[in-house]
Amino acid sequence: MRKRNAVTVLLLLAAMQCAAQSPMLPPSPVRNQSIVVLGGWSWPVSHDGLTKYWGSGPALTVEVLKGVSPAVSLGFDLEGAAYWFRGPVFAAAYPSLPVKNPPVAQIIAGVVGRFTITPGKKIVPYIGGMIGFSHMTGAEYIQQTDSGHVTYFSMPFQTRLAASIYGGLEYRLSRSLAIDAEARALYVNDDPNVGVTTVLRAGLRFTI
Repeated sequence: MRKRNAVTVLLLLAAMQCAAQSPMLPPSPVRNQSIVVLGGWSWPVSHDGLTKYWGSGPALTVEVLKGVSPAVSLGFDLEGAAYWFRGPVFAAAYPSLPVKNPPVAQIIAGVVGRFTITPGKKIVPYIGGMIGFSHMTGAEYIQQTDSGHVTYFSMPFQTRLAASIYGGLEYRLSRSLAIDAEARALYVNDDPNVGVTTVLRAGLRFTI
């Protein structure tokens, strides 16, 4: 009996020694704070007020997230996109007018939630959503004539409620660095000029 107890004690000590020497698994990044920086390209896709004379342009996104569970992160989102004026389209419609080339910018800010479908893997799909506000910078082309004034386009400065959904893939390089690639669709509420915009974007996620 004493011999058996001694062997048991030795096995327990050996197991404890192996456990102490084993490396700990890295913590899941969704439980920490993270900063996501994404660059991409944005397209206006719905209302004629924007799509008629403005085309796609570059976009930049910064998100600050805090993990509240292994799969869920919440935080804040700030986005910006520029839409280039389609000068040849305007010139074809009004060949006798001098062409102006005013770009317009869209700035979006809000709260964001992100759900990781398979946390802990090296490559993980995720989905998310944002609700906040969208602000469009203005541009207009108005000519005064003998009979009054003629408006060729008018993009007013305005801020509207907005919401977006997105989905993507994250490739985890280390416990503190990952590559994200995603697609996002944004809807701007009660805006006759903007409506829906889409963006493809990719970048880095830094876990603090």
